[in-house]
Amino acid sequence: MIRLISYNATVNFKGKTMALQKWEIFQEEATDFLNNHFNANFKMDGGYHVTTSFITVRKAIRTITNIEAKFDSTDAGQIILSPEGNKFYFCEQSKNDENKYTEEIIKYLNSNYSLFKGSTTANIHVDIDKNILFNWVKTIYADKNVEWIISSKKFNKLTLKDLLFIPIDEIEKYFDINLVFRRKKSGNTQIPGKDIADFKEQLDLINKNYTIKKTNNKYLLTMKSRLSDFNIGSKYLVSMTNVDCQYHIKKKDINTNPNIMFQLSLKDNIEFKSERFKKDYNL
Repeated sequence: MIRLISYNATVNFKGKTMALQKWEIFQEEATDFLNNHFNANFKMDGGYHVTTSFITVRKAIRTITNIEAKFDSTDAGQIILSPEGNKFYFCEQSKNDENKYTEEIIKYLNSNYSLFKGSTTANIHVDIDKNILFNWVKTIYADKNVEWIISSKKFNKLTLKDLLFIPIDEIEKYFDINLVFRRKKSGNTQIPGKDIADFKEQLDLINKNYTIKKTNNKYLLTMKSRLSDFNIGSKYLVSMTNVDCQYHIKKKDINTNPNIMFQLSLKDNIEFKSERFKKDYNL
């Protein structure tokens, strides 16, 4: 039986109930659809995370392949860049490993450095040979042993006519691809101990009636009255806890990391290559 999931579906994850996003619902339904269509076991592995999850296909106890599940339109990968001097370099914090196509892309960015060096948060289209981009995507999927992709513009109540199911090596026939350059903030972080003294100096300018306690490597600020402004100077901020007048202390992100995003969008020629899949894996 196919398990239908509504748009406002929820899941319990690490003790918390969370609403599922459309792409998460698509992953669940696509997995169920494949289980009902083929004589094999399909399981979503990696949890609810767009960059690490994929469908594992097993026959008996043997893993035979992996399938990427992508709700249209979608990011297919990311490279974080390190600017040094007048060049960009590959950053080890990138979610995907470096390969020969990464080098070609960064070489292109550096040959047009003046177009990208002043970018703040605006997205800039990178006009580069799409064959390079498709080959980059195929390479990172190969690194994850992902050989097939299932995709759709519809996220629930899926039918055969809604689904694209093809080998990864044919993605250029069914997807458009774009590369976007942008600067993305890494996010606010818990304040490190070395910055507490400076934080206190900034807070003293606002209110000196407080206590700070360290709990589980996090710093909690307790005030005698509620703060009217959560910004503490230019470098720090606080966020509410479940206790009145008590706050988490955080350090603002003041840096932006240049990165490039690979974006896939479905064309109109949907095809479900059921017989090819059965033949490839003797199902």
